[in-house]
Amino acid sequence: MTFPPRMRHLGALPRAYRLRRPGLAWLCLGCLLTLLVRNDWHPTRGTLAQSTAFISPNAGPPQQVPSLSQSRAKAWGDVMETPKLEASDRDFSLLLASQFPVFVAVGALIPVLPLYGQEFGLSQSSVGLLVSSPSLAKLILNLPFGQLADSLGRRVLMVGGMSLCAIADVGTGLASSLPFLIVARLLLGAGLSSSDAGSSAWVADATETRPETRASFLGVQNAVIASAFVIGPAVGGWLVGEFGMRSIFFVVAIGAATCAAGYSFLPELRGARTAEDREASSFQELLKAPEQQALAAISVAFYAGTACKISLLPTVAKEVFDAAPAEVGQLFSALAALAIFGTLVGGRLADAVGPRNILLVCGGACSAAYFGAALATEAHAKEAFVACLALWAVAAAIKSPALQAFAISAAPEDRRGAALSVPKTVGDL
Repeated sequence: MTFPPRMRHLGALPRAYRLRRPGLAWLCLGCLLTLLVRNDWHPTRGTLAQSTAFISPNAGPPQQVPSLSQSRAKAWGDVMETPKLEASDRDFSLLLASQFPVFVAVGALIPVLPLYGQEFGLSQSSVGLLVSSPSLAKLILNLPFGQLADSLGRRVLMVGGMSLCAIADVGTGLASSLPFLIVARLLLGAGLSSSDAGSSAWVADATETRPETRASFLGVQNAVIASAFVIGPAVGGWLVGEFGMRSIFFVVAIGAATCAAGYSFLPELRGARTAEDREASSFQELLKAPEQQALAAISVAFYAGTACKISLLPTVAKEVFDAAPAEVGQLFSALAALAIFGTLVGGRLADAVGPRNILLVCGGACSAAYFGAALATEAHAKEAFVACLALWAVAAAIKSPALQAFAISAAPEDRRGAALSVPKTVGDL
């Protein structure tokens, strides 16, 4: 396949995304390798194992104790096709290594996608619809795919979802008309929904035996993703300059295919279940639990703040503080770097004092940062504005693994995939 020639209107791409930051990129890669090599955050250190009872020094061979989900399955007549297994250190490292390239590719795509929509003559509002179309598909499919993760298993949705994403990105790069482009983006949303449903449930299963270190792993996972988003825009600017705008989508497809291949080597931690009388949980039924209601409310505030940052920060920085595009790009990179630090600290703190306490403190810090940023904007105080953004970035990053750990702990074990779709659906909405 031949990519379009060097893009003549490269000036359309913000200069901030064309700047190469090799030092920052190498730093992020070094942090990633360090995180993958270190094993102290891993929930388990053994290979495959079964749950056992308390073993005293003089006890005989350990006796297997059926898990809660297995007991319920036996009572309800479910058939567990495979036993519940634990993940090894290699499995956790493989998960992170599989996700890193696809998030680098997505980070490269984010600043380019609005410009790609303009090639089809779309207005700004239509470009917004194009950008949000995957979220529309996810909004509809999150709960069904979560239910499938509970019935079919996790890995099949992870591999299938990322494979579908690769196909959708190739379709986006080959799109020659607006309807074809929208269909490809909706297909991408379906793939993301499937993959997210499987991967979030897989992580919940993998950390089930050691919940006291769950948030620490989630912090490392978020730090790896943040590192990818620091590197991604620089990679995207180089690709657009060398091969044209459409090349980004083929690179994202390669990243998704690589992720799917990595997922295929992960163990299935929860086998498929079949039951004639099993009833699927609706979104309303899941929200009846007080924990799920609190989780939904926190997710609304968390995702709304992130959306405001993405959509409003460049405009405010330019119109109020007369920031150049390069300065806006540097600001986003600095905030992403703070997120790497914050998620690592947040995971440790959540394990030490509990996710609820972290959510309470960081929620108050985020509110104070929003209020301070508004006052700084009114006063045209650039330093105070940046300081408030830094406070928000750190607080939101610390809160992220705590929010995920709280969501896992609030999810019923036998309906974990469906329950974990609640915060994702709220976020997509």
